[in-house]
Amino acid sequence: MGIVIENEFTVAATPEDTYALMTDVERVAPCIPGAAITGKRDAGGYDATVTLKMGPMSLTYKGLIEIVEQDDAARTAVMRAKATEARGQGTVQATLSMEIGDAGNGSSNVKVGSDIFVTGRVAQMGRGIMTDVAGKMIGEMAKAMEATLLAGAEAKARGEAPPPSVAAEAPSAVGIAADITKSKLKGLFGGNKD
Repeated sequence: MGIVIENEFTVAATPEDTYALMTDVERVAPCIPGAAITGKRDAGGYDATVTLKMGPMSLTYKGLIEIVEQDDAARTAVMRAKATEARGQGTVQATLSMEIGDAGNGSSNVKVGSDIFVTGRVAQMGRGIMTDVAGKMIGEMAKAMEATLLAGAEAKARGEAPPPSVAAEAPSAVGIAADITKSKLKGLFGGNKD
């Protein structure tokens, strides 16, 4: 099953610092929920794992991630990932296009376009759940990136090396499903009142 997801978020850090983090695979990986770099390849690219919790299912994918295009002047990059399920027949291939712009006041506007093709158990979850999980993952990634960049800026101001990246919290598909159900029920029975 293939899906295309467009996300946009703002990070309270300069476009230069945000772009530097987004194009440093080893630093940005911990900001992605469930992701970890496990090695670096001689020809470029990185071995990585991503673990997703989908209700009672826990899926681990192992594969390769690499930046295949990068334009420092325009602050754009394209990252490609290919992985297979550690236990099972599932696969995932993703191309992520990133563009970092100036949002003013020292903040950055980040646009991420994801073209994802999945097979196996996760594909059975359906397009809606997959889109919602991806959206939640991007939201957690944005929070972790902002915390990482803030900690790095504070360390730089003190003349220290930046601390390790902040690890993102992985969203739960059950929690997302509950949010969707709650939203649909609110829509049916009285609008979006809280």
